[in-house]
Amino acid sequence: MAELLLSYEAPVVHKTGRYHARALGRLAGDDMWDGWFEFEPLDTDEPVVVGPIETRQPEFHDLTYWSSGITPVFLEGALDRALHPLTVRVRVDAPVSDAPAPRRHPVPARPAKPDAVLNPFDIGERNLDILRQELGALNRQRLLNIIAAYDLNPAGEDVTWMTDAQLVTFIVTATEVQLAQGRR
Repeated sequence: MAELLLSYEAPVVHKTGRYHARALGRLAGDDMWDGWFEFEPLDTDEPVVVGPIETRQPEFHDLTYWSSGITPVFLEGALDRALHPLTVRVRVDAPVSDAPAPRRHPVPARPAKPDAVLNPFDIGERNLDILRQELGALNRQRLLNIIAAYDLNPAGEDVTWMTDAQLVTFIVTATEVQLAQGRR
């Protein structure tokens, strides 16, 4: 249990206000005496500020002697330490998990986009008529691959019913629209 060692008469002035200081002490578990300060605000109804241990002494009379030699400057520093305690980060070497992580993390497979034999945007930027000619030389499956590979059908409409000529027009139109909107 804490014992009052000394109550200081002069208030301790800090940028947060004025405080009444008291020195306290107690016998610790290792038979040493711990000494610290309490600071009671005089200007507000804030709670009492309790500081950390400022000294450890072998005997009670050593602790009382220590408290009698405290200067106003020391009390100001002790108040500042009590208001702004030191924060120390300590690495804890305790296990965080109960089991190891799995070796493999399954990831849902995304369907691979088909390979396209040409990039409609590279050709379309230069000339849409040349794009139309190049596409006209391709078979149906290659045209469908270009639509899928370059996301030319963002609405996901069924285009398999279209003729090859309609697929060419679809690709040229979608390419032109995306180029005009600055998407590519």
